[in-house]
Amino acid sequence: MKKNVASMAISGLLIATGLLSSLFSPLVSAQEPIEQEQQYQVIFQGDNHAQQIQAIETLIISGPQDVAVYDAIEASLKQSLTSAIDKKAIDYSSWLAKGLGYSGNEKYRATLTQIAEGDYHKKLRKYANEGISNISQYAIWNPILHAKTHVDLSPRLNAYSNALTSDDLILIRIAAKRIMYEREYSEVMLTQLSEQLTQPRLLDDSRLAIDTYAWLAKALASSGNDKFKPVIEAMANNAANKKLRNYAKKYLKTYF
Repeated sequence: MKKNVASMAISGLLIATGLLSSLFSPLVSAQEPIEQEQQYQVIFQGDNHAQQIQAIETLIISGPQDVAVYDAIEASLKQSLTSAIDKKAIDYSSWLAKGLGYSGNEKYRATLTQIAEGDYHKKLRKYANEGISNISQYAIWNPILHAKTHVDLSPRLNAYSNALTSDDLILIRIAAKRIMYEREYSEVMLTQLSEQLTQPRLLDDSRLAIDTYAWLAKALASSGNDKFKPVIEAMANNAANKKLRNYAKKYLKTYF
């Protein structure tokens, strides 16, 4: 599902409001989880749809676990169904349905199932089904993401680190994408990316593995940090897989 032009256009306004800026901050106080939950609730209890869509994007890997946040998303979803007729409204409802699944909480399955099996637009039913799948997947992933493995890191960076060091290639790939999209180029995250590339413990010839390690390299290279350039160069010269060598050469040319 692509971010619509409207949400991109107001991104500067969202930062100015201060409601989302702290959600992306790499250095936060010890009270961050409580503050995040409160901010998410404010967002989803409001009526700024573009702001809510942007917030949902952050839930994919480092969202709060407070059920009140997802209750607010569920309430917004139910309210949106009566007007989910035109393209923009359907897109909004679809984002809510997809994001509700990031809770990993079975209590929301009934709501999503009702939509998936109901008389709604096919796009909305599609993403309700995706939300249902997300519930099952995030029931597995959330304990990994929210494990307090790195007490010296913010909950957000702890979640990224947990994802990168997991044994799940899909979760690792999601983390690499989010790090790049959010331009999370702190030393600790770049080091984590570098370690995964220099010790490719899950790399094999499968399409998923190759794609995952390509994203790890792309995220690291996109930082433009010369300290980690040798890692990409080594991959370009020495990776056993030809596709990975080609990806690394491309990233060297494009990002450095």
